[in-house]
Formats: sequence, structure tokens, C-alpha cells
Amino acid sequence: MRNQGSARAMTLGVALLLVGCAHYSSSGGLVGGIRTVAIPTAENETSEVDVGQRLSDRVTDAFLADGRLRVVDEESSDALLLLRVQRLEDEPFTFTVTEVTEQYRFRLFTSAVLERAEDGSELLDLGSLVGWGTYDAALSEEEGRDPAVDTAMDMIIEEIVDRTTASW
Repeated sequence: MRNQGSARAMTLGVALLLVGCAHYSSSGGLVGGIRTVAIPTAENETSEVDVGQRLSDRVTDAFLADGRLRVVDEESSDALLLLRVQRLEDEPFTFTVTEVTEQYRFRLFTSAVLERAEDGSELLDLGSLVGWGTYDAALSEEEGRDPAVDTAMDMIIEEIVDRTTASW
């Protein structure tokens, strides 16, 4: 009798645990219950032709690595992540004693909005996002500026992923 009571108590405990976890794992999670997102090419308001595509590709890679939202095509998605590259700046950052620029700071200004694919309603407005990186003035673009652009994008991408998945 005592073994049957223990077995029943254990079965009841496991059942309650499964019911409690089932709600958590099957809940909608993000605002509006979205599970999939499409990331079209970022709108680019700058003169650098590839910066919008580069940002979109890197954001897509970040969401794929994160795994909390599935990245799919626009027709299959619950939501669209609309990115806009607003401005790029390269400005002198550090100087030598003779006031020659040693380093530049690259800054990337963007915005991002998460919209429901079904009706275009806004789920989340991430507003203005700024990322930056520094590079040595003496280096070539590939050795200096390009890694600074990647660093700036990484700052923005981290913010986008964190804020769009914060409700998970």
C-alpha cells in the first residue's frame, strides 16, 4: 500500500511538472506571440551602396545563431524586422602631438521596427540605434575601417536581438 501511495505521488508530481513546463515552452513569448521573422534588406539612406545589405545579412546571421526566433521569408513570417541605415560618420578621434589624426571613429546610425506581417501593425519600435568602432588612420580600408564598421554593426545587432527577444 505504501509503495502504491509513493508511486501515485511521484506520478502526480511528474504530471504537474510537465503541465507547468508545457505552458512555458508553448507560450507565444514575444509581443504578439510571433515565432518567425523576416528580415528584408535594410533601407539605405547613405552613399555606401552595400551597407544596407551587409547589415541585413549580419542581423539575419545573429538571429539564426540566437535561435529564439526562426528567420523565414516574408510570405511565411509572423513579423518583419524593418531596418534603416540613416547615416554614417567618420570623424577624427585621436591626434598626435602635432595634431595629425591617428585614429578615426566610425559611427553607424540606424533604426529598426518590428511589424506584424499580417496587418503591418507595429509590435516594437527600437528607435535610433548607434554603433561605433575606431580604426587607425594609417591602415588600409580593409585592415582599418572595415573591422570598425563590423564592430559598429555588432553593437547595433546585439541591441536589436536583445530587445526583440527580451520577452522570451
